[in-house]
Amino acid sequence: MNQELEDIRGEIDAIDKQLLALFLQRMTVAEKIAQIKIRDGLPLYNGGREEIIINRICEETLPDISGYAVSFFRNLIELSKSRQREIFSTPEQKTPLLSQLSAAAAPIAHPRVLVQGVRGANSSQAAMRIYPDCEISYVRQWEEVLYGVEAGMVDYGVLPVENSSAGSISEVFDIMLHHRLSIVRALPLAIDHCLLGVRGAKLADVREVFSNSYVYPQCKEFFAKHYRIQKSPYLNTAMAAQYVALEGDKTKAAVASRENAHLYGLDILEQSIQDGVANCTRFISVACRPEITESANKISVVFALPHVTGSLCRTLSRFANAGLNLTKIESYPKPGRNFEYYFYVDFTGSVRSDTTRGLLAALSEELPDFYFFGNYYEA
Repeated sequence: MNQELEDIRGEIDAIDKQLLALFLQRMTVAEKIAQIKIRDGLPLYNGGREEIIINRICEETLPDISGYAVSFFRNLIELSKSRQREIFSTPEQKTPLLSQLSAAAAPIAHPRVLVQGVRGANSSQAAMRIYPDCEISYVRQWEEVLYGVEAGMVDYGVLPVENSSAGSISEVFDIMLHHRLSIVRALPLAIDHCLLGVRGAKLADVREVFSNSYVYPQCKEFFAKHYRIQKSPYLNTAMAAQYVALEGDKTKAAVASRENAHLYGLDILEQSIQDGVANCTRFISVACRPEITESANKISVVFALPHVTGSLCRTLSRFANAGLNLTKIESYPKPGRNFEYYFYVDFTGSVRSDTTRGLLAALSEELPDFYFFGNYYEA
């Protein structure tokens, strides 16, 4: 045994004991500050005060370890704020977000649902899985789905947001951010792509294929092998199948589900052309108001961050401190703002938890732009 090393470790243990006592003392003082802020109606967050502390730390610390000291104190300040948030998140402390959560609606029975496409669209399959007794209507564009929900023409709109092979559908995110509706359900749906042609056509006849542009990255291997076939984007897979059937041209085919072959009188020229067998698209149902059921297990939020070093790291660490598991984080450019971004985050949890509700309320108050998309059930 190295006695010198053990002696130094003993020094560390003694220092840690002092640090723990000081940490507990600091947290007690932070609790007192929270009570005073509640009593006097003061805001929880004071960014100017935090920067004064950090600047002082930099001035009083040797340059070669000042970065470590700043990191230590930023984390310490964050833990203090987390404790204060817990005290703030009482029923009396109503932030706009908490008011939004308390106004959540109940799910609608026998709903009217709007999807993009025509009969046989994957969105309609997802809608029927989510709402087995629904009445489905169709529009041509994704944004029309959201306009229909906003106008009260329907109860819900069902949209694809992400594919396991091709990634996120950024167009849907962009229009979701613009319309700011609530996500009330989500469903991952297995997708099986087939090459559909007119009756009597063969694969060798096909010169041009029509489908949604997000389908082609899901079928890279097939189109690499058949590289002479032209890939033409179309609004929707089922609409592409409908178009090919109307054209009646053996040189034209569509990538769509096998159901579309039966619906539109087409032949399956090649089945399961997607890469691999585990191709899945995630669909969401949106409504004008949040619906937070007992089974809600997923939360989605969008936020922007201040231009401060480490702001993303510190924000994400708050989810970890609350014991929340992030399942997705993605950045999207802010429209009209160079090199500024929104961050879209999915995580497991429920706003019925005081800790989760307190964190969301705090983020909504502190961040320059924050939007709660919903707390919903996802299979």
